[in-house]
Amino acid sequence: MVIEKDLPVPRATESGLDRDERERIATARRYRVGSFLVAVAIFVLWELLPRSGLVPEIILPPISSIAYALYTLVQTDFFLDHFLVTLNEIVWGFVIGTVIGLAVGIVLGVWGGAKKLFYPFVVAFQAVPKIVLAPLLISWFGYGQMSKVSMAVVISFFPVLINTMVGLENVPRDMVRLMQSLRASRRQIFTKVELPAAAPLMFAGVKTALTFAVIGAIVGEFVGAAEGLGFLLYTYNFQLRIDRVFSVIIILSLIGGILYFFVEWVDKKLIYWRQD
Repeated sequence: MVIEKDLPVPRATESGLDRDERERIATARRYRVGSFLVAVAIFVLWELLPRSGLVPEIILPPISSIAYALYTLVQTDFFLDHFLVTLNEIVWGFVIGTVIGLAVGIVLGVWGGAKKLFYPFVVAFQAVPKIVLAPLLISWFGYGQMSKVSMAVVISFFPVLINTMVGLENVPRDMVRLMQSLRASRRQIFTKVELPAAAPLMFAGVKTALTFAVIGAIVGEFVGAAEGLGFLLYTYNFQLRIDRVFSVIIILSLIGGILYFFVEWVDKKLIYWRQD
């Protein structure tokens, strides 16, 4: 009796997939190395310009001085309290603004009558420069965190609203008609078709809102506050301690960057069907 052996797996296809994967990994590695080299070049130039006297240190301190100022600032007794205040304002402003933006955007995107009725008022409110609302919010809610959270909400909710509304309005009509032909309910059409189709654009608005929440919290602290990183930034700028000013800016950048990449990670986990 002849025993048939398993046929070998075609190596051309397998090696082709491996080669594509290797090329993708190599390309990503080259971009990471390139980004690192660009950062090194920027830091070296940053250090040399004030050291050589081409740029006054009162305008641009050396990067080494900023690093030392950042280290000493983090070691102070008061830093953690100011840091937590600003972080709390950013997170709450972002969360509340996102919830409001999603809710209003869904209403305006699903019900055309609601959009015709309320959208002009939303646009009119967005046209108001938000900085002029800061003194008003402080007079309403005081100098505490509530006024800063409100400022972050006011600035951050609009991109979520717009992206949610546009995403729901641009769902392919053929998909909706197919669900209607299958006698799907309005809720089923929304949860199975419209919401997944609009989710990528909605998350783009959420990520934008996060950066706006940082701006809102800092603007509120600039106008009137006795605590927070914005208060420290304003104080150090008034004292012409520019190295400390840059150190606070770096901390704010780290806060915004870490929160942004966290939201982006959640985006990739939830919208797993989207191709990169």
